[in-house]
Amino acid sequence: MKIAFCFMGLLIPGLIPAAAEENSVVDPCFSDQLHTLISPKDTVTKGLLPARISRLKAERERMLKSISVLPQHTPKPMSDHLGYHSMPIEIPSGEAQHIDIQFEFHSKLDSIAFMPVLVSGESGPEAYAFPKRFKIDVLENRGEWIAGDAARWEERRDQAEWVEVANWMDADFPDPGPYPVFFQCSGQQVYQVQISFPQGGADSVGEYYALGELYLFRRNTQERMSDNMMGWGPDVKIEASHSLSKPPLWHVQYLKDGFAGLGLPLSEEISDGNDLMVTWDEEEPSGPVEIIMDLGEVREVGGVHLWPAEAPYGMAVPLFGFPGKVKVEFSRDPDFKEVRMAEVRNAREQLYRDNLLIIATRAYEARYVRITLNEFSNYQNRSILGLGEIRVGEYNNYWSTDCAVSATGLPDHAVEQLPRLVDGFSRNRRILSESERIKGLAQRRSLDRKLVMVEQELALVEHAWGALQLRLSVSGGVLLLLVLFLGWCGQRRQRKRELSKLKQRITRDLHDEVGSSLGGISLMSEELESMAVNETVKEELGELTLMAREACSSLREVVWVTDQNVILLPELINKMVERAERMLRGVELQVELSSELPNVEISLNLKRHLIMLFREAIHNCARHAGATKVKLSATADHTFLRISVQDNGCGFDTSAGHAGWGVESMKKRAVELGGILELNSSPGEGTEVAMKIRLAMLSNDPSIAYKTSN
Repeated sequence: MKIAFCFMGLLIPGLIPAAAEENSVVDPCFSDQLHTLISPKDTVTKGLLPARISRLKAERERMLKSISVLPQHTPKPMSDHLGYHSMPIEIPSGEAQHIDIQFEFHSKLDSIAFMPVLVSGESGPEAYAFPKRFKIDVLENRGEWIAGDAARWEERRDQAEWVEVANWMDADFPDPGPYPVFFQCSGQQVYQVQISFPQGGADSVGEYYALGELYLFRRNTQERMSDNMMGWGPDVKIEASHSLSKPPLWHVQYLKDGFAGLGLPLSEEISDGNDLMVTWDEEEPSGPVEIIMDLGEVREVGGVHLWPAEAPYGMAVPLFGFPGKVKVEFSRDPDFKEVRMAEVRNAREQLYRDNLLIIATRAYEARYVRITLNEFSNYQNRSILGLGEIRVGEYNNYWSTDCAVSATGLPDHAVEQLPRLVDGFSRNRRILSESERIKGLAQRRSLDRKLVMVEQELALVEHAWGALQLRLSVSGGVLLLLVLFLGWCGQRRQRKRELSKLKQRITRDLHDEVGSSLGGISLMSEELESMAVNETVKEELGELTLMAREACSSLREVVWVTDQNVILLPELINKMVERAERMLRGVELQVELSSELPNVEISLNLKRHLIMLFREAIHNCARHAGATKVKLSATADHTFLRISVQDNGCGFDTSAGHAGWGVESMKKRAVELGGILELNSSPGEGTEVAMKIRLAMLSNDPSIAYKTSN
């Protein structure tokens, strides 16, 4: 008989459902319910990166808010009392392994939970050998139970029926990790629970299973989930087939010892509830500390729970300040004339790690509870007492919350801390019942795993967005630099245009005003020269005329150079010929220009040197040579350019110095140009001045340009 009692759970690792998360409370009871779950790939957010980041952050905050009201999850690997371990399957026996739990009382079963065995893994505690396949059957009676009819308990047992609560024999149950697995049941009266594992087959040799803790939660008379019936001592019998018995590590009885590696049952939500922490400053306590609790009325008390306090300053010290000896007395009257007593010696040794001390009783009827504490811990040579909470109750009902509490043996300054023992909080968190904790952790499993996925995706999206922002920043920076460079280039071109216009205006003004003035001076000096009678005056006026013509020629050359962006060799030679024609009036001028002159660009410095050297040669012809004929020639071969000025004048002795002929100046210019100056002259036979320069030097600036004075 198969009855699906449970709600659909959403706690499957790697399968994050999208819609029903808020309504899920338990795991799927049957493997065929997996089809209702969807893959997390279907819920991945899409869209622009900033929008995805915003949605993922909102989802993370929503999940953190949901987790904050669930139990705290601080699992720790166990070192002993690990739980149940099956024997490895050695041969295909066809025999199923199983665990049986039988009850010596009648009660309703609300739910069943498994806690995996916790061992150390790479990313923290993880489940060890959790069964992939199993099923749970419950022997239950659906008839009406009549209170006090114990005689019919065995009779009804014979009429009970086995009901399948969960079945994962046909598919692997996903690894739950360090979280409990929780299955909802029908809430009917139960006699027996059986957990079965698959029969051994040929492909299962060497397989084994392990469970850390088993929880069977009772359903109370208000039809609500209540306490764990596995903690009811000898009234619950547990047996297992093929069980590995290796105390203190493995034994089937460890399934109900209450040790699962989950720490204290506390809520994740932070509160203001502090622990009681007392220090005797000056001397040792004179005697034990007695704490008296008034429950308000006579109650059935099934046990007392003492919670250890949290060590101060975040120190990892378990059982800090917990007393070594605890005695509990129950009474109906405040004077404790009639008492029932329970005593625990070596109390610190009775607590497993940082767990709580549980003192179970047989439903004592009492209103007053007196707890005597002794054998205090020592810290910095001072006695200390630390308790987080004292809970008195029966099943999941606690009568001590906010009850009246008093004490003797405490320092005066510590009395005001007594309400901390009954406020329902410890370590700044709300105390949970065992059923709240186990069910809440089962609910939390999917949230924690989905939170990890959301945070991983958020980290990836934020990284992608950061990388994109960096690329955009770099691209923007490059674009800005490009814009600035283009703007600078445009500004530079604009300034060049403005300078060019200014230069053209200046040269035009020089040509129009200075040139016309020099031309006028030249004409007037020529007229005065023709009218002069005195030879000295006539000679001076001739000199003035020559100077005016030279100045006018130089001005024309300046204007020409200014107007030219590029100066080619043939154009430069023509300008040199034009200068000679203006300077040598009345002299027969013969010009021979080779047709093989290369049409190459002349550098500005080279142009200046050539013009100045040529001007010096023409100046000598006009002033000193007294020549009637002058021959200008320019020839070129594959290597050299040769420019020559030859006259039929008086000539001179090249070995003797001649002031005013500018010979030294021409030699210096030839050296600066990297060329060769040829000077051929003798008295009465005329003079030839030739400049020979490599063609490769025409476009290069001289390395020591502008060192010549004129």
